[in-house]
Amino acid sequence: MRIDFTPVFSGGTGRSGTTAIVNCLTRHPEFHTSMPREIKYLTDRAGLLDLNFGRPLAFETSRREVRKRVFLRTSLLLGKSKHQVFRERISTRWWSQEGKTGKPRGLVQGIEREDLNRALERFDFKSKEDLLGASQDLFFELSRAQLKDQSVKYFADSTPLNIQNANRISRFMPNSLFINMVRDGRDVALSVSKEKWGPSTPEEALEWWKGRIEKSFLALKKIPEDNHITVRLEDFIVHDRDATYRKVLTFLNLDDNDTLRKYYDEVLLAEKMSQGDWAKVVKNPNAFERRYSQILQELYSQGIEIEQYY
Repeated sequence: MRIDFTPVFSGGTGRSGTTAIVNCLTRHPEFHTSMPREIKYLTDRAGLLDLNFGRPLAFETSRREVRKRVFLRTSLLLGKSKHQVFRERISTRWWSQEGKTGKPRGLVQGIEREDLNRALERFDFKSKEDLLGASQDLFFELSRAQLKDQSVKYFADSTPLNIQNANRISRFMPNSLFINMVRDGRDVALSVSKEKWGPSTPEEALEWWKGRIEKSFLALKKIPEDNHITVRLEDFIVHDRDATYRKVLTFLNLDDNDTLRKYYDEVLLAEKMSQGDWAKVVKNPNAFERRYSQILQELYSQGIEIEQYY
């Protein structure tokens, strides 16, 4: 396996800036962000991590996720192997799905079908003797197929669950780096409640946010400190822009770049960031506020300190 770039995984709870930060960093000539931004086949259910290490029951944080787990087990009981399920998904749903705008979204955005087929043929052959090695080769081969510039040092993915999976990804690829994006839980809860994939109310989403924060920090404790950084979205966009910007570049050992800086200064603007809209939407803002304060105290008692900016 030829490794000529370092994998970088941004993540968080979802709706916390995981895509915003890699969209910025990808303006640097030594940093490439995957198309699609979320590759799915690594951390998604039945992806490479599950194929190699199984999937912890603690990952199932909602009834919907438990139902998906049961459905997958039913498929396995009907005679399909984990390898077969993985092959089916990477050739279908992870290859191409209809996105929000109606356009195809998936690996089809970044590589040719021939690239995928050739890589899977090699994966099938090698995995019979060395599943982990074959899985690592597959990741690097599919990632490298996107790279047109050999000077690229980093290949990034922004799947939110990357951080919850940090210890498993680090076990899979020990040189991986992680950017943990954290945003005010009230703003996340409102944003998530508008998505089809999340809890349906801000109140439910606030508890969901807490659970994902806990699992993410637990996973980060299990990997080397030098391999991860936590970035508050509010600092990156609003409160402490220059220091946070340089903190990220230092972590990645990247020099500043005119194109990167121009994008950061002109696109990632404070006035574009939504804060506090939850107060106009939730049924009982005071109760919502009290519960958030309680959650911050509960997290603090576990060693997780998240500052409340407003």
